[in-house]
Amino acid sequence: MDRATRIAVLGAGLAGLTVAGLLQRAGFPVAVYEQSPGFSRIGAGIILGADVAKVLRRLDLEQAFATTGIRPDAFVSRAWDTGETLYRLEFDEDCETRFGGPFVNIHRADLHQLLQRPLQPGTIRYGHKLAGIGETTNGVTLAFENGATAEADIAIGADGIRSRAREIILGAEEPRFIGRSAPRAVFPANRIKGEPIGDCTKWWAADRHTLAYYMTARRDEVYVMAALPAERWDGDGSPVPGDRDEFIAAFDGAHPDLIRAVEAAEDVTVWPIFDRPRNDCWSKGRVVLMGDACHAVRPFMAAGGSMAIEDAAILSRCIAGFADPETAFARYAAIRIPRVAEVQRISIDNSWMHGPTKTDWFFGYDPCLVPLDAAA
Repeated sequence: MDRATRIAVLGAGLAGLTVAGLLQRAGFPVAVYEQSPGFSRIGAGIILGADVAKVLRRLDLEQAFATTGIRPDAFVSRAWDTGETLYRLEFDEDCETRFGGPFVNIHRADLHQLLQRPLQPGTIRYGHKLAGIGETTNGVTLAFENGATAEADIAIGADGIRSRAREIILGAEEPRFIGRSAPRAVFPANRIKGEPIGDCTKWWAADRHTLAYYMTARRDEVYVMAALPAERWDGDGSPVPGDRDEFIAAFDGAHPDLIRAVEAAEDVTVWPIFDRPRNDCWSKGRVVLMGDACHAVRPFMAAGGSMAIEDAAILSRCIAGFADPETAFARYAAIRIPRVAEVQRISIDNSWMHGPTKTDWFFGYDPCLVPLDAAA
């Protein structure tokens, strides 16, 4: 598209910030509209692999990404009760060479700060919650709940699982509660008694699992997240304060290494786990969706953030490489849908790296080099 094409990005999460940075580097004028009044260091951890590192490399962020977070020695799957190692993927030099980049655990807020670095000053407009989108002859008019309006030639909906942009395209539909809740905690590593925990471990039981890992190279901050059965969830998708004693009780019978990590938690927050059924309609007219707005996945493969950042790479390349929005959006969807559909399937199965697993197709993927004239 013409480099004068005005692009509005709706949402300043991982997907929105990445696509904005890539599009600005390609020469497009970009404005990011974020409903929050500002950002703070809240949230939790995220696991990302070489597929993401290759995108951040294009924004000159790979080194900062790898040093702000931690490059764990391995991803280890262990049995919840016996501690038996079910699978181990070593992240040594040979592995990084094979995948083409590092595997990194990082606090989501720290990554969020990094992704703002490449943006031009004033790119993010805070306090702008989308209310509506109107199409004009050659563009879109955006209306926000604060009374502001804006015009753009195309709009990118990167506004999450409860996307207003998605609702405008596909109609109102609530996300699907999957019958699992996710209590989680972030705390200083020195609260753990005894030996240090493994860098990155997933603990498997028949009806639940837990992830426990460090989020900094100093190994001074730990994130623990569980997925537990839950019959219902009253309310929207907002988290609620959790009970520490109930959190610990949910791990009754677990291996001592896991118990030590769980007992170190101070404050626990409980999140509902939602997804959406697959829907391959990702655009309409001059509006296109990305990330959780079009393919929200269950967190059981730790792939939601990776898919969003991969989306940003492919979508920005299609916008830069094709003459009109219809063609660009169609190619973007054709390339992304097969890969995302497989990630959605594996996430529903919750089988990723439970035992011997072929991982090269996932971590070795390079969204910056995928041919735009062929499906992934």
